[in-house]
Amino acid sequence: MTRRPFLTLATATLLCAAGLPLFAQTSGGLKGLILDMTGRPIPGVTVAVSDLEGRSVAGVVTDPKGSFRIVPLPPGRGYRMKVSFPGMATVEMSDIDVPPGTVAAVSLTLVPERAVREHVRVVYHHDTVDPDETTTQTRFSAEFIDALPLLGRDYQDVLALAPGVTDIDGTGNPNIHGSRDTDVVTLVDGVSTVDPLTGRVGQQLNIDSIQEIEVKTSGASAEFGRAQGGFVNIITKSGGNEFAGDFKVFFRSSLIDGQGRLTDDSSFLHGGVASKKLSFKDLRPFVSVGGPIKKDRAWYFLTAEYVRREEPVNASTQVFVMPTTEKRIFGKLTWDLLANQKVTFSAAVDPQDYGNLGIDSHTLVESGYTSRLGGTNLVLKETAVFNPNSFLESTLQWFEARPGLVPNLGADTNGNGIISVDRNGDGIIEPTERDPGEDWDNDGAWDVFEDFDHSGRLGTGEDRDGDGHLTPTFVGCEGATREDQDCDGFFDVRNEDRNGNGILDPGEDLDGDNRLDKGGEDRNGNGRMDDRPFPSPNHKFPFVQPAGTIGYDPPYYPYDRLRPLPGDRDYLLPVGRGFTQGPYYQDFNGHRGRITLREDLTVFLPDARGQHDLKIGGVAELENYEQMIHSRPYLIRYPRTRIAPAPFPSRSRAMPRTGPPV
Repeated sequence: MTRRPFLTLATATLLCAAGLPLFAQTSGGLKGLILDMTGRPIPGVTVAVSDLEGRSVAGVVTDPKGSFRIVPLPPGRGYRMKVSFPGMATVEMSDIDVPPGTVAAVSLTLVPERAVREHVRVVYHHDTVDPDETTTQTRFSAEFIDALPLLGRDYQDVLALAPGVTDIDGTGNPNIHGSRDTDVVTLVDGVSTVDPLTGRVGQQLNIDSIQEIEVKTSGASAEFGRAQGGFVNIITKSGGNEFAGDFKVFFRSSLIDGQGRLTDDSSFLHGGVASKKLSFKDLRPFVSVGGPIKKDRAWYFLTAEYVRREEPVNASTQVFVMPTTEKRIFGKLTWDLLANQKVTFSAAVDPQDYGNLGIDSHTLVESGYTSRLGGTNLVLKETAVFNPNSFLESTLQWFEARPGLVPNLGADTNGNGIISVDRNGDGIIEPTERDPGEDWDNDGAWDVFEDFDHSGRLGTGEDRDGDGHLTPTFVGCEGATREDQDCDGFFDVRNEDRNGNGILDPGEDLDGDNRLDKGGEDRNGNGRMDDRPFPSPNHKFPFVQPAGTIGYDPPYYPYDRLRPLPGDRDYLLPVGRGFTQGPYYQDFNGHRGRITLREDLTVFLPDARGQHDLKIGGVAELENYEQMIHSRPYLIRYPRTRIAPAPFPSRSRAMPRTGPPV
């Protein structure tokens, strides 16, 4: 068992001149300048912004210099801006893009209303190359992702489209500019979802919950940290004023796909060793809905996806299916408490099971295992706007993952509920103390007392259990229903130590075995040893002794020859020929978590010898992981080797002479 708490505290303060965009990575904004036809700024111009759903987001008035600034805004596409001033023609600008962490610059020139004779529609898009941007990054919008012909439903499939990003091994952990795959941090709505132990992907997301993916490959600002390769910043979707829903389903089956793309004709390539036809199917339904709880005040968004994928595998000596089961559920609630205060709560769960791992042409399916991943991510975010030039974003996250490994065949193979037996009573479970079941010597026969003549040898007629050897006294009697518990052939009566001195005194040996017996073996209380070599399924307490019978006389207790309950099987690893079989020798369950508190304060100083953006932020993270590993002994079987006898010397060979020549 291992446990590791880890606490980091990072505080960054950054001053930049002339309006460099430095906002929380989950927010954006708009700024601009309103001029007349002569190039002079126009103060007092009304600027109103609405989103794609038609919700009024913000409204400001230009300052004496004709400039305006609207922050923060949720990143997205389809914003509309309406600019109006008395005596001037009203201008409406649509399709405005607001990237995360960026304040998009918009400049307009107003003309007198009498000079406008036709309606002009202005379309604005954020510059592909931003001269004020110091970060090398690539953005993928939801519309772009939806139009891609992706083979999978993982957001990692999109990351490799960014320059400098590769995922050669296909694990979903990208490599950025040659760095390790553990040097990439994935942020979802501003907080990390990286596994605290491995540094790799800690949670999968339903791809329909993603509004935008931003891949930063170099030059990340001070608000990013704990990575040497790069960052993946994911912004999730929110609901709007209009109800919207989507449902899709993908299906694949062996009925329409033959033996599957991962199998081949075993009779042609493998000599017919594995010619069994497999039955498999893939099923991936997913649904997403969103809409208002209360228009212009509260909204919801919910998406759920179920993945059942079965991959057929032909391992030359056997064919099997590798199943994968995933559930990806994401929900988000957004509430505008006040005009300057917004609260957002999101929850994501992603349990994952990957079955039949560790199997190959020399390992049976029963010796495989299932890997379990996934967890829960809860994020609470509050945005407070103090004035048009300053706002604070507070984020609280609780992230939890519960990985595990479960063998296909459980360790308790005989089903008696016992894994090990502490025979020597030292409190330590040793490798040799695995559950023997009822067959302690593993000979497949019920061992009962046989040495009736006390000769120490197996005499004629004494092999009552038919195993070919003498059952050792005091050790070998097997079975929970035995009355001869110490296997000495004597009927031990209850408590021969009448004076309690712990010594067999004269007259206390009631059963004549010359041993002091403190406990009785007469479990049914009939005064006889009702025992037999081969108990039947109904041979349970209390014993029933038929009238006119003596002991366990075979004519009255027929030999049904049932085998004893065998011991638990071990993981058997053969050397050379043979198959690995038995329950996988290890299982574990773990817990990994992270609690994050993040504060981002942004202040804009318009008249401090120029314009400046000041950002002060802090992140406190408490990480922990623990896991319990259960390892059992496994057996290695070496092939038997025959030692060839030494060849008899041939007469043709020169032999040393021991006497005079003849």
